[in-house]
Amino acid sequence: MARWAGTTTQRGYGWDHARERDRQLALWQPGQPCTRCGQPIWHLSVMTVTGRRISTVDLAHTPDRTAYEGLQHRRCNRAEGAARGNRQRNAARGWAQARRW
Repeated sequence: MARWAGTTTQRGYGWDHARERDRQLALWQPGQPCTRCGQPIWHLSVMTVTGRRISTVDLAHTPDRTAYEGLQHRRCNRAEGAARGNRQRNAARGWAQARRW
């Protein structure tokens, strides 16, 4: 199974997304709360040894990808996306939890 399908633009991360992310990052203030967990966001990025910028903040989409939720910690945004994808895959396969807690 392929990890991703389509180009970055087809997945919703094209030029418009980059422009909006840059706009929101320009307005960002240290300590601004994450729109997912509510904890403060203190760092925007770190530099690696190669000089490549690695972002620690993501601009999150709504689940239907029609709007943006705002800036989130990278881990918050990607954990939510992974959990949503896992739920969708399991529902499509007809899997259920083995235990009812």
